[in-house]
Amino acid sequence: MWTVKKKVILLSCLGVIPFYSDILINLINNFYNVKLFQQINLMSYFYGALISCFLCGMQWIKFIDKKKKNLYIPMIPTILLWISFFFLDEIFFQLTVIISLLWCLIIDISILKQVNKQWFKKMRIIITIAAILPLVCNLFINKINEI
Repeated sequence: MWTVKKKVILLSCLGVIPFYSDILINLINNFYNVKLFQQINLMSYFYGALISCFLCGMQWIKFIDKKKKNLYIPMIPTILLWISFFFLDEIFFQLTVIISLLWCLIIDISILKQVNKQWFKKMRIIITIAAILPLVCNLFINKINEI
């Protein structure tokens, strides 16, 4: 029987897979010299923005449940993400996604340290690193492809 811990770990690991889609698309484009996927080069960043907003919402609920005073702290990345998505350059949006995922990790580890269990904190560190690495790689790949 699956425990809640195993389900959370499995779903978190499966949730990291879409972050690698842009790298796979770039490999297909460069290896086979096919330009089919020109319009979806920011797909993993958009997915990262949605995941970050989901994490911020979860943290906001935990802040409310624990009667923390600074309810605005988890919402800062969400506001910055959508401002950068709609009004700023592509590079700023990409960097904001990476920073917001790190921001959510810092909130989970430092501010909500009494709320989250130890296994959850370890899993969040591993999953966040696994999600940020392809975003950073894709940032460099996109800049190299522009040259």
